[in-house]
Amino acid sequence: MIYFDLNTANSLLPWIKEKIKELRQTRLQIEEALVKGEKEALSEGAKKIDKIIKEITSQGIIIRDPDLGILDFPAVINGRPAYLCWKDGEEKISFWHYVEEGFAGRKRITGKEDILSYT
Repeated sequence: MIYFDLNTANSLLPWIKEKIKELRQTRLQIEEALVKGEKEALSEGAKKIDKIIKEITSQGIIIRDPDLGILDFPAVINGRPAYLCWKDGEEKISFWHYVEEGFAGRKRITGKEDILSYT
């Protein structure tokens, strides 16, 4: 498993933002194809979404909500399994939470956390 430090996770955000944009555009294309009854376009759209999701997850990133663009980057914070948490629209990763807390348990990164990195 890959564990991210804050700098590494933040360095991936430009790429992630493009992938989230691609996911949303493809979803709109699928919705249009559904309305028009274009089965081949539906199939191609589904394949493209699968490909984008695999590209993201192959980097060790967890997609929590593709529609809202909520992603978790596995980390070890204060000696415990945790996630650096990002939501589309946020300029950088500014939040984290322990594994058992989920999105609702997000805490602002203060700089006092001990964030380790292992690859």
